[in-house]
Amino acid sequence: MVKTLGIEQFAPMNHIYRFYELNDYMKSIAEIGYHSMDLWTCGSHYFVDSNNYEDTKYIKKLMSQYDIRIVSITPRQSCPNPFHMAVKKTELREKAKQYFQNMILAAHELSCPKLLITSGWQSYSETRQEAWDRSELCRFAEKYGVSLTMETLSRQSTTLVNTISDLKQMMKEVNSKAFTITADIHTIYNAKESIQDYFDTFGKKLNHCHFMDYKNGIRSHLAWGDGEADIKEILDIFDRNRFSGHFVLEYTDSKYFLEPFKVYEKTYHIIRQNL
Repeated sequence: MVKTLGIEQFAPMNHIYRFYELNDYMKSIAEIGYHSMDLWTCGSHYFVDSNNYEDTKYIKKLMSQYDIRIVSITPRQSCPNPFHMAVKKTELREKAKQYFQNMILAAHELSCPKLLITSGWQSYSETRQEAWDRSELCRFAEKYGVSLTMETLSRQSTTLVNTISDLKQMMKEVNSKAFTITADIHTIYNAKESIQDYFDTFGKKLNHCHFMDYKNGIRSHLAWGDGEADIKEILDIFDRNRFSGHFVLEYTDSKYFLEPFKVYEKTYHIIRQNL
């Protein structure tokens, strides 16, 4: 049995609630027993672009109504979407900067301590170093007390930050107290690295986890019980290292979209059984 982890550290993401309203999501996870959440910024739930960000009053009302805290925000950021950290065109770089600054401002208003970031994507017709040099943001986040927590991505997604070594290099070059680390369980498995490697390398800088099951040969992030990962063994590693961050339930398979309540309810009971 773990000694240092609590259910309040586990935060469902609204990704699989994309076909429901934000109120449906927050109401249902509260009824299950969760008190934390990750806000994925799909337009139908919470809209942010390079020009502005949606008023936070409605979300604050729901947070109070359902006694839920937003522990992290996950902006939509990918290629070919224009808003990512390593976008090349000068005009788009400025818009991407404004986009992430608006995310930081929204996080600040919502008393949300963390914003999930990735390294961004490079064009295959340029060198990795050219794209790497464009990947930056932290100084603005420092002003508002928001951590930018970076995860690795698979080589199928980007060639910029795929491994612990890449993350370590990025952290050194950014050199900001706002820069922290996310351990993505599935990506760590695919990279043939270990969670303990992350703790040994980053220590308390590791403050966030994308917590999901996985199965060899399947790219989607799976709900616990649908894959082959050992949840007890994984939680024991976090417990031994006295992890005080959050476990975001980042499930991405479309089979969960119809009945997400049942998915998070099943997960809740699995977590409870292993705490």
